[in-house]
Amino acid sequence: MFNFIARLLRFSGKDAWKLKASAAISFAEGMLANFPVYVALLVIMKIMDGTVTSGYAWTAFLMVLASLAARWILRYSFVRMQSDAACRVAARERIKIGDLFKRFSMSYFTDGNIGNVTSVVTGDLSFAEDYGMMKLDDVISGLVSIVIACAFLVWVDWRVAVASAAGCALSFAAFHAMEKVSKRQAKIRMEQQSKITGAVLEYTEGISVIKALRMSGSAAKRIDASIDDACRHAIDFEHSMVKPVTNYLHCYALTIAAVLFLSFWQFFNGEMSMPVVAMVVLFIFRIYLPAMGLATGAAMMRVMEAGLDRYEKLKEVPIIDADGKDIPLNSFDIAFEDVSFSYEDKETLKDISFTAKERSMTALVGASGSGKTTIANLIVRFWDAQQGAVKIGGVNVREMTCDSLLRYVSMVFQRVYLFHDTIENNIRFGKPDATREEIIAAAKKARCHDFIEALPDGYGTVVGEGGSTLSGGEKQRISIARAILKDAPVVLLDEATASVDPDNEKYIQEAINELVRNKTLIIIAHRLSTIKRADQILVIDGGRIAERGKHNALLAKGGLYSNLWQRRQKAKSWRVTRV
Repeated sequence: MFNFIARLLRFSGKDAWKLKASAAISFAEGMLANFPVYVALLVIMKIMDGTVTSGYAWTAFLMVLASLAARWILRYSFVRMQSDAACRVAARERIKIGDLFKRFSMSYFTDGNIGNVTSVVTGDLSFAEDYGMMKLDDVISGLVSIVIACAFLVWVDWRVAVASAAGCALSFAAFHAMEKVSKRQAKIRMEQQSKITGAVLEYTEGISVIKALRMSGSAAKRIDASIDDACRHAIDFEHSMVKPVTNYLHCYALTIAAVLFLSFWQFFNGEMSMPVVAMVVLFIFRIYLPAMGLATGAAMMRVMEAGLDRYEKLKEVPIIDADGKDIPLNSFDIAFEDVSFSYEDKETLKDISFTAKERSMTALVGASGSGKTTIANLIVRFWDAQQGAVKIGGVNVREMTCDSLLRYVSMVFQRVYLFHDTIENNIRFGKPDATREEIIAAAKKARCHDFIEALPDGYGTVVGEGGSTLSGGEKQRISIARAILKDAPVVLLDEATASVDPDNEKYIQEAINELVRNKTLIIIAHRLSTIKRADQILVIDGGRIAERGKHNALLAKGGLYSNLWQRRQKAKSWRVTRV
């Protein structure tokens, strides 16, 4: 329990002082909570002695009102300070983890960790924000109640105080056993939640494919299995907690019974007055309630602790630019020097060497899976090459931070992702401090200003998550506008016209021409007709550069590129025939 408090304070960082201050306020408020009972005891004793006066009664009444007002002020201050700390800590940690995500290798996100990441950001941090700080108050209230109970009973009678102390000692032993069970079960529970989250995300992301292929039943089996496992472990969790929680509560029940028995026994022996016995009866049932409430808080504390464990583990994932520096670039030629790369055990690139000169166009062509996209990914450090060096402007990209590298690169890929936000803000991602005039100018160059203006709210129109409310061509042009606004000297282009209709292709090609003007361009080409003017064409085959040169020279060579060109020309004339 005390380890939990210490860890919560470390987690809170610079806002830990607010938690300490709120703990002090909570302690004071807990002390005042029992003040009316003490006043009542004094009044009852005066009544029994026949010495009570109206003035004394009014004084006692006003003291109780003052204590209640002070408690209200303390409780308000406590809640405000505690809530402020919780929100600030959670917001700061979310920003930290978001910054780390940008610096993880893409392999982390392709190794089945999406459910874990989502659970940490949306579940663990939210749980800490909503319940973690509140549990701190419960712990303090429980400890204060035990201290006050023992102090009060020492004043009443030492034998009653010894019985109370013995009962509290037994309860602490039971609490320790309860914590051991909850800690073990909480970890299992968090793992099950990650599996459910991952299964649901996979199902929802592939729902269009699932519906199209009528696989709803079979595709839902993973979700059903995850939910069944979570249900089974939740029941096991509850079953395993029944015995230690019951033992903990029984310790306090026996303590209350022992205190009452000794009080009445001493009363009948004439060793304790009736006002004191009445006070013990009123006091004892109330004083231990916060401590007994720790039984339910223990499970929540351990669930939160398991969440913090998972969060800390996420922060320990190696970042790809740990040794990188913010290096300014003065030239923007791109060089691959004997680069080899493998996805786990699958070799994708082998001894790749080429130079893309500044302000030139280099096209990458080849069959699917040959390694074209991997080359683009290595340029922007989505992954790092296992061998060789990738350089921009003569600087090895491994020496740069991801932010400083990506400052000089714009990327436009086939699969465009737009955020659930306004069109204006989606374009502004290319340059966060851009003015509205700059955004409109970029949209005009990307040939998307007209269709944006035709939307109900223009640039203020909110698009669906992933851009689901726009067509493929519209999303592509907004993506290009974003890249134009960024105005980076290096452009990576995964043929943006490969999967759009002819009408949109015309606008997108015009937008691309605006984007790549005077840039170092790496283009992954699917339609070979778009790269006839490339300064160099690299034909990738099986992870190697099979051919290189310009369009006409490669055609005359009659090799792999020539075969790709001929097949593409034949594909243009395909038609569906009825047999």
